[in-house]
Amino acid sequence: MRHLFSPLVKTALRKHYADLARMEDVLRDSGLDWTVVRPPKLTDEPLTGTYRMAYGQNLRGGWDISRADVAHSMLRVLKQPETIKQVIGIAN
Repeated sequence: MRHLFSPLVKTALRKHYADLARMEDVLRDSGLDWTVVRPPKLTDEPLTGTYRMAYGQNLRGGWDISRADVAHSMLRVLKQPETIKQVIGIAN
């Protein structure tokens, strides 16, 4: 079912994805230290502390993640210099 709707969603959200790509280009060209965290659908579930992260890509099968887990991961990457100037996909 996912494969059926994927092209429709990509078409409908094309402008939003283009804006996100431009934003990341602006960050890359800024000379600043930055990290982009890309979560899927956010939920209000409690912190689990168990989530997957991947550099430079979104995670396959990552449908949602709690806001608490995204906040936890963002605080975690602040302590990791290797995450500077990286895009990080995160999901359950």
